[in-house]
Amino acid sequence: MRIRPLRWLLARSDQAGVFAASAITAGTFQRTLMPRSNADQAVVTGLSMTLSYLLAGLVQDVVESTSSWLLFGSTGKSSDQDERQLRRITLGVGVAGFIAGLVPQMAFPQRSQEPVRLAAARSAGWWLATGSFSGVSVGLLQELFSAIDERRGPDSHLKDLPVSLIGGSIFSAIRHVQLSRTERKFSNLDEFEEMRVSAVRALPMAAAGSLALTGFVLLNRTASTLLGRALDRYLPGDERLWRPIAHMGLLASLGGVLYTQLHRINSRIEEGAGKIEGAFENPPASSLVSGSAASHVAWETLSREGRRHVSTAVPRESISVVMGESAMEPIRVYVGLDSAPTEEERIALAARELERTGAFERKLLIAVSPTGTGYVNYVAIDSAEYMALGNCSTVTLQYSKRPSPLSLDRVWEGRRQFRMLLAAIRRRLYQMAPETRPRLVVFGESLGAHTSQDAFLNTGTQGLLDAGVERALWIGTPHLSKWKVQVMGSDRLDVERPSIAEFDSFDQVERLSDEARAQLRYVLVTHGNDGVGRFGLDLLIQKPEWLGDPETRPPGVPKSQRWVTPTTFVQTLIDMNNAMNVVPGEFEAKGHDYRADLARFVREVYQLPCSDDQLERIELALREREVSRETLIKQDNVPPSDDAVEVASESPPQ
Repeated sequence: MRIRPLRWLLARSDQAGVFAASAITAGTFQRTLMPRSNADQAVVTGLSMTLSYLLAGLVQDVVESTSSWLLFGSTGKSSDQDERQLRRITLGVGVAGFIAGLVPQMAFPQRSQEPVRLAAARSAGWWLATGSFSGVSVGLLQELFSAIDERRGPDSHLKDLPVSLIGGSIFSAIRHVQLSRTERKFSNLDEFEEMRVSAVRALPMAAAGSLALTGFVLLNRTASTLLGRALDRYLPGDERLWRPIAHMGLLASLGGVLYTQLHRINSRIEEGAGKIEGAFENPPASSLVSGSAASHVAWETLSREGRRHVSTAVPRESISVVMGESAMEPIRVYVGLDSAPTEEERIALAARELERTGAFERKLLIAVSPTGTGYVNYVAIDSAEYMALGNCSTVTLQYSKRPSPLSLDRVWEGRRQFRMLLAAIRRRLYQMAPETRPRLVVFGESLGAHTSQDAFLNTGTQGLLDAGVERALWIGTPHLSKWKVQVMGSDRLDVERPSIAEFDSFDQVERLSDEARAQLRYVLVTHGNDGVGRFGLDLLIQKPEWLGDPETRPPGVPKSQRWVTPTTFVQTLIDMNNAMNVVPGEFEAKGHDYRADLARFVREVYQLPCSDDQLERIELALREREVSRETLIKQDNVPPSDDAVEVASESPPQ
């Protein structure tokens, strides 16, 4: 048996993959939620081409296996004289596959909140049609060139030309023209930044990445072919019949290897999250925060984000100067994932900390569900501490120590733990006289918004009322939140519609009537171009609602953008990463950056007394504190500075 990789490279299934990958190239350059760099564009183009190559090639493998089975049955073997007949049957099966792929797309047109199985069937049909069309196109060109070669003689080698690359490039050029016309049509309407991407630079980088992945694909094909031949020896059928099965088996094995590697990466990240930074080596002096000498929570168990959170509470003096009124020292309770081994013990530890610090004697109690790493948005909490004049407390329970994208398997833990925390707080509040109870509010950002919302799955806004939650503010809610879909998607008896709303910016709040603003209790803030709020696996199988009618799309979503699988999935993944690029002290309202008007939302949603002059000084102090905080984190030897006092003193209260 002689292995000829070049022959496989020019095989019809490979050519079909190249055709599909080439045809999709132009669409990878379309404008999306966030601007991309050349390197980002290279990733988008390279990964989109590779996925298209794999899927179209797999479809063509199935088409060829089906053709082989139809011609030779389960026991027959092919011979050289049968190859021409097999190729013709393959063309017929490809045409049938193309028609069959169109059926579910026409039978199940997309509709709002459709079952996943319908979207999956429609997308499977699309890929069947795409892969079959690619194979038929390549096959017809190859048959045409083979016929020409036969007429010209042995010196003609047209059949060896990369016809797939030529045909795919023609389709890509047509798509480029269509895309350019669409973008020009909406050029005066789009309100997002221009993508500064150079195709001259991005395409070579994409080609390099795609070439490396294609090298792996060819190795995988070599292995699958050898395995197919091995199965051919002991099982009925021929090599073509078993090759797709071997191919999928090898890909499944690769998935297992990647899963094992991901587990190792998670372990290293969690280990790093537990290390104590030099800037936060010593526990805080204030007894009103967790991790202090008086605390029930050990300092070393708080994790990196927990130590940062409790160490940077706004000092009472700073609050007094910024607000122009006397203030108290705020309370911050934080229980790390390592602070106790079980959920019940962490809840009990948090309850003891709340009692120890006197949190139930304050006027405002903020229950926070952090992001995957355990991070708590300091702009939101600092704002509340300023506006409440320090007469508030914050309680946070960590459920993971990894970045949010790597913590999706911990969502169930986060929502269960948050539900238990609120239940414990509610029991304690019911033991108090109504007039002495603190106001209980909720805050969550990103994955923290997801976990704190899904704690109320199937209970609507009534579940929040039953838990004693007076108000809630969520920013950057991930697309995966099921509670959000439930309460925002349709009318429910357990949802008090006027009490909940989603906004892109605070300007939208200001455009509401006084009556509507007075009824708001639970508010979600999601920027239209925040990839975190748009990204999900469903992008692989269905067009999202935010890419609907161009004239009704959310702010920041390009009116020219079209959904194409798998390109939109890859583009939104990159957009999600770019949405989190922020500059300390430079607050913006775009992507996953909610700092620009977060203080205004805190004042509005939590109904905290704060004049416009005080708000202006708070926002100035927040920017300066953020710069100081980042400097402290990056330079371990820099002591914390009360810069907010100095800044606020320049603008005395009116």
